[in-house]
Amino acid sequence: MGNLGKHTPFLLTACSHNDKGKNSFTLYSISDKLHFEFDEPFLHKKLFIGSQHGWLTVLDLHCDPTLLNPLTGESISLPSITTLPEVRPHHSVNGNIVSYFCRANYRLESPFLDCTFDEYSADVTFKKVLVSSNPSISSSNFFAAALFGDGSRLMIAKPGEGRWNLVQEEEWYKDIMFCQDGKLICLTNEGAIHEIELKDDDFLITETAAPFVDDSSDFNMYLALDSVGRILVIYRTYEFETRPETSLVEVFRLIGSNGEKSKWERINSLDGQAIFVGTNALISLRKQDINREVKADTIYFTDDWWGLAGDDEECNPRDICAYDLTSNSIKQCCPDEHRRCSWPLPVWIHLPNHS
Repeated sequence: MGNLGKHTPFLLTACSHNDKGKNSFTLYSISDKLHFEFDEPFLHKKLFIGSQHGWLTVLDLHCDPTLLNPLTGESISLPSITTLPEVRPHHSVNGNIVSYFCRANYRLESPFLDCTFDEYSADVTFKKVLVSSNPSISSSNFFAAALFGDGSRLMIAKPGEGRWNLVQEEEWYKDIMFCQDGKLICLTNEGAIHEIELKDDDFLITETAAPFVDDSSDFNMYLALDSVGRILVIYRTYEFETRPETSLVEVFRLIGSNGEKSKWERINSLDGQAIFVGTNALISLRKQDINREVKADTIYFTDDWWGLAGDDEECNPRDICAYDLTSNSIKQCCPDEHRRCSWPLPVWIHLPNHS
């Protein structure tokens, strides 16, 4: 891939790559406005649903998740989608998977419905997968957490267990984030914060901030941390015309962590940080690490709308933008050629230095 130097993080795109004709990927550097085009067969026909520690989380055509190192091609399999109690494979007479049977609303008492490949791309698949530690250091001794299905149910896989476990059957989540102490922070659709202590035999769940959102249908929410490790929630409101487009961004910091006694305060500074959010794990650059075109006190968004999938190379540009807290302004942060990517979803990835 050539010398990437210190040009991180990158925006990874593959425009219409799931179709047959296109065989290249692009890494675009916000910091110096350079791009690197490359082709790796092991990335073909993969969906990007996350990045962390320089690894991609990808799905194959059967929606099974894998951790993949885009620089070396090394891969680590995660538990199959068929280990979920709500999902059953539907095989042809030749033994090939042709569709999945999935319980309606992912409830154990609901009947199974047959979802074809065209349908399950949004309804029966993983939306985001994170791991509790760096796979380059330990390729098996980590927890994995996933948001699954159209409503984003929380699933957790224990080290060496080989299956996904449904957590909080009645709860739906917007985002998840691992902390340095190994705890999993989860943001519900209603704005509650759940802290999950992961143990080999159980999950200890504590609500550290009460719900306060009535309807999250026209905006998305992301988790982040400020410069001293306090929880932030980023609200991204959309206008819907020909496509969703970011119209308003607000950032709130959690003060206290005693459930109903905790409170949120709106902030207009990140203490010089630059934050990158989307399907990736949180990427945060300290003020002293920011260089060139990356701006302090700015949040960089990818477009994570699954509903815009398609094979049309002339699709509308994806909503990949930057929000400057100090000026309260939103602008596009990469050229149109890197935003015209229908599928797979673009993702931020923070690569280690390689030559």
